[in-house]
Amino acid sequence: MKKNLSPKLIINKLILVGREKDYQINFSKGLNIIYGDSDTGKSSILNLIDYLLGASEVALYDEIEMHGKYALLELDLNGETYTIKRDIFDNNALVEVFPSTIERMAQVFPKEYGPHPRKESINGHLSQFLLNSLNIPLVKLKQAPSKADSKMAPLSFRDLFKFCYLDQDEVGNKDILDQKNFSVFVKNKETFKFMHHLLDDKITVLQEEIGEKNRSKQSINQQFTIITSFLREARLETSESLEFKLSDLKDSLRLIDLEISEITHVMKFNNEQDEELRRLIIVKQSYLDDLTMNKLYKETQIDQNLRLKKDYQQDIEKLSASVEVIKKMPNHELNHVNCPICDSELKAARFNELFSHYDSSAIEHEIKSLRNRDKELALLIEQDRGNIFALVSDIETNKEEIFKAKQLLDIQTKEFVSPYITQRDILSTRKGEISEEIKRVEYLLKLRNQVNELTIRSEQLASQIDELLAKLEHLTNNAPSMDGVLGSIGDYLNDFLTRIPIKNAYGISISKNTLLPIVREKDYTKLTSGGLRTLVSVGYLLSILRNSLHSETNYPSIVMIDTVGKYIGKTKSKYQELTDQSEDIVEGLNDPLKYNNIFAYLKEMCDQLLETYDFQIIIVDNDLPENLEDQLEQYVVKKFSVVPREGYDIGLVNNAKPRR
Repeated sequence: MKKNLSPKLIINKLILVGREKDYQINFSKGLNIIYGDSDTGKSSILNLIDYLLGASEVALYDEIEMHGKYALLELDLNGETYTIKRDIFDNNALVEVFPSTIERMAQVFPKEYGPHPRKESINGHLSQFLLNSLNIPLVKLKQAPSKADSKMAPLSFRDLFKFCYLDQDEVGNKDILDQKNFSVFVKNKETFKFMHHLLDDKITVLQEEIGEKNRSKQSINQQFTIITSFLREARLETSESLEFKLSDLKDSLRLIDLEISEITHVMKFNNEQDEELRRLIIVKQSYLDDLTMNKLYKETQIDQNLRLKKDYQQDIEKLSASVEVIKKMPNHELNHVNCPICDSELKAARFNELFSHYDSSAIEHEIKSLRNRDKELALLIEQDRGNIFALVSDIETNKEEIFKAKQLLDIQTKEFVSPYITQRDILSTRKGEISEEIKRVEYLLKLRNQVNELTIRSEQLASQIDELLAKLEHLTNNAPSMDGVLGSIGDYLNDFLTRIPIKNAYGISISKNTLLPIVREKDYTKLTSGGLRTLVSVGYLLSILRNSLHSETNYPSIVMIDTVGKYIGKTKSKYQELTDQSEDIVEGLNDPLKYNNIFAYLKEMCDQLLETYDFQIIIVDNDLPENLEDQLEQYVVKKFSVVPREGYDIGLVNNAKPRR
């Protein structure tokens, strides 16, 4: 049996629920790879997962805005399955959490949580749910650790997840973990210490958490006693009895549907046509055509507005750049300069002539005007989206009315219609009665499942208390040291960088001051090669994960990295200025072997450790190493192509119209 020493968070399934269809991605333990062409929605997958785990916002590209409604995330938290449901258009709306798989959501009552601490529900906020489910203590961290009277700030799940997820901007970023923001970076360091039980009051924290969980367990047991007593007095049937009754009712419903279908089939013979019904069908069909055309017009309109909104945003960026040029324009007398917009060469004299007679006020006024128009467009887009949802509802209603009218027309054209109508009405009445009974039994079953959930929650708390007691005993007898933890993580990092390999792989450790990597005796922030920083930042997260599998920590067992090949021969132009390209060449980072070795390391790590531990690594990039494609295919969960290819999706939203 696998026994994780640290909390276990495994993503099982992500579903973007759309207006016309659902878009689903299944994940597994170990290595998961998503790859494909640019602008196909790869990053949106990790972005949606991050949002469903409590991020404050989600980046929505056009196709998601056009087709999406809300998102579902099924995940395993320390062995218990939950499904998180969150509105993707309102990041302030309450988040629903179902104690079930996605398929069984309808059979249980969800709990609602606030999306962040500023908006809580009766159950608290999402971060508290995630921490409690992972058996991670709810603690407060010092904002100024060196001061005895330091203010305290609550630890959130988001603080921990910073050490689990690197998006495109953070991979290889010199300011990883918000180093430029002093207060945030201090909290990040305190979070690192908390993750590895390095805080001075770690034993007190565990004792408080054990007490809190004991109180929660007693409260749940009291609720269980009260509710079960009420259910016994109400003589509510057992879950097994209700399940059997529900199955029996559904079987009866299927038989009635079959009988109705057979009667309808017999009744559908040619006869004199009912002109009034025919005219009604023609009128409704014409109205349906108008609704469909209106929906198509609205979709075209929202698409045009989205493009116009992007144009406004681009214009704002260009005009803002112009303002910066005017305000900070150097006095070029002899030198040539490049245009900040088109990059063409300008003579200095001509450059000064072009810009010296302009001030920034007119441009700033235009920027303000564009921003106002951008806001107006956002409102129009939201209105159009609502109109489309309403039209879809009207279309479905009208289709159903046409369908019913056609059925009635068929029935009324039969020579022996009356007895069949009577028989069919009796069956329809019975069908309605059974449908209502099914709803009642399903509701009672939900009540029973709610009681069962209390039992499960009580047992879960008992198990968590046992785990915390074991941790407390271990910490009391074998408290980890800073040197031991940093040494272990540094060893894993050294192993990773040696396997890649980087040039001159020496002086590799973790800084006691910043808790960030040191390579060649140089702090991470002093590394000028973006490619080297990429390798070090990727290795850093993987090393923290590996350490957590072999040690008792508060680190969730998941790593998500977007674009592991950044600065390694696969750099977008917008990131080029953030690296010293000459240093990248010296480091030999265009060597495809390094890219191959990253994936080879990931594969080997997962193949070896999954036999003993449960964990998950989700990787996003543009392609796979050519000589490893066959070996890595089993780990690919999604692959995208902008042109139709067998086995590839055109994007996360795979039924969208091609972009013009």
